[in-house]
Amino acid sequence: MNQSLFHHSKQQEYCPQCGAPLQIKQGKKGLFLGCSAYPECDYLRPLQRSEHKVLKTLDEICPKCSNLLQLKQGSFGMFIGCSHYPECDFVVREESESEEKIACPECKTGHLISRRGRQGKIFYGCDNFPKCKFSLSAKPYTVPCPTCHFPLSLLKSDNVERNGEKQVFQCANKTCRHIFEQ
Repeated sequence: MNQSLFHHSKQQEYCPQCGAPLQIKQGKKGLFLGCSAYPECDYLRPLQRSEHKVLKTLDEICPKCSNLLQLKQGSFGMFIGCSHYPECDFVVREESESEEKIACPECKTGHLISRRGRQGKIFYGCDNFPKCKFSLSAKPYTVPCPTCHFPLSLLKSDNVERNGEKQVFQCANKTCRHIFEQ
């Protein structure tokens, strides 16, 4: 058996910003290398890169930077994005034509779109993010609240006129949350 298999030489990396040794640390997104001079130096580098696996390079051109688009496999499934990521962050978004565009009640200029969170759960947020941080955990409906007149409501139960029952909504205004029938 080869003895070199049992010997390991310690490799020390140094911070490119200040020259102090780098340490392996645990964060909420996994392991990373951080500067030992923290908090004076804030350098860090993820250990496992969260790159997206490229499945196929497409013949279509990115409208943002004119490079080729690629079909990629990410943590939430397949998507089409620019081949020059991270320099260009263009991603093709699926827009269903059947869904109505709901205006954001907070910034008044954006529209609410469905997004996927870190754990894969769908939520609805303003397309002006990060300028506007308005979001809802469920699908919004343009049914105004009879109490506070907030323009959006969330569907609580969907007993559509069965046995004389109506739909039950809850106001999407976080300070109201009034439950009503429509």
